[in-house]
Amino acid sequence: MKKVGIVFPGQGAQYVGMGKKLYDSFDFVKEYFARADKVLGFSITDLCFSGPDDELRQTYNTQPSLLLVSYAVWQVIKNETGLKPYLVAGHSLGEYTALLASGYFTFEDALIITRKRGLLMEEACPQGKGGMAALIGADMTKVGPLLKEISHDDYVVVPANLNSSEQVVLSGDTEALKEAVEKLKGAYKKAVFLNVSGPFHSPLMTDAAEKLKSELSKFTCNDMEVPVVFNVDATPCGDKHAVQDKLYKQMFSPVQWEMSVKKMAEQGVELFIEVGPQKVLTNLIKRIVPGIPCYNVESPEEIEAIKGLIV
Repeated sequence: MKKVGIVFPGQGAQYVGMGKKLYDSFDFVKEYFARADKVLGFSITDLCFSGPDDELRQTYNTQPSLLLVSYAVWQVIKNETGLKPYLVAGHSLGEYTALLASGYFTFEDALIITRKRGLLMEEACPQGKGGMAALIGADMTKVGPLLKEISHDDYVVVPANLNSSEQVVLSGDTEALKEAVEKLKGAYKKAVFLNVSGPFHSPLMTDAAEKLKSELSKFTCNDMEVPVVFNVDATPCGDKHAVQDKLYKQMFSPVQWEMSVKKMAEQGVELFIEVGPQKVLTNLIKRIVPGIPCYNVESPEEIEAIKGLIV
């Protein structure tokens, strides 16, 4: 069996209708959705399948919804193929799905903590005071120094997602973010302001991180069956006692996605599979390590199609 790296998407991959095909095809998937409805106290099933979109895009709804759908896809893959991944990773929120897949969280605990994480992130910064922007085709030799020059106290803008050599997401105070995008013109091909509710993965999330740390301490952690490559340091880790600190730091630190993918390749991953909605990570991975095949898997048909690739 090939050394397979499993990766899980983060916020932004959600869409109304996600998971419906899987739900209709497998009875045990219906049970996961029913358990999620029960533990969260509302029908996250209806939210995933019917929206409305503006409700699904609320951070505190997006996070447990994406975790639920991605994990359901993963369970079908495991049942259908017997695959045991070599390494797992996830982009921001997706790291929680990776930890759930590794056995660290129980299903119910993962839903509760991602819902709470979303609420803390929403509350961390007044509406309109912080945001994020993606720079496509960015020259990082120019980006980094300028951000340091602009930032001071709460007027801060930092690299939040180091997604690939061509893509960086900035995060911070709204006005500082606008100033950075304006002053960096010529150092990137395109800038896209993201539809998010706050300055995620920036120092403005420090208070939320402290509250998250307190929440995480309430949950029982389990031994990890497979190492997770973490966002904060792009390092594989199978020590359950190290996880809470990494999740705490992840809240205000950049997501080292490019480094994480390269580390997985260095460790011997021969095939990447993005498990969950959309193809955001698949597209990034194909640019980062073009010599290693990568597939997005979400529907029953796509799961069927990858069976032959795994063995």
